[in-house]
Amino acid sequence: MEDGFSSYSSLYDTSSLLQFCNDDSASAASSMEVTDRIASLEQRVQMQEDEIQLLKSALADVVRRLNHSEEQQAMGSRRGPTKADHLCWISILGC
Repeated sequence: MEDGFSSYSSLYDTSSLLQFCNDDSASAASSMEVTDRIASLEQRVQMQEDEIQLLKSALADVVRRLNHSEEQQAMGSRRGPTKADHLCWISILGC
């Protein structure tokens, strides 16, 4: 029984593949492209990590403001709305 690889050698011309693999200039160019691509991807990942940190910070700020407004609303429902409550909403909404 012949091995599985020898049966495929007649189907494909491997000489061009071997020439490409042995060509140092093609290998060097390919290596530089890979290195550039990796550097680009690393930079992109860093930018995305920075953006995630910014989004986390913004979300934490929203949660703090929401908690503050809920506390003010709970206090306001006990004593009724005041001008201070109105000013609180203005500061929360940034008006």
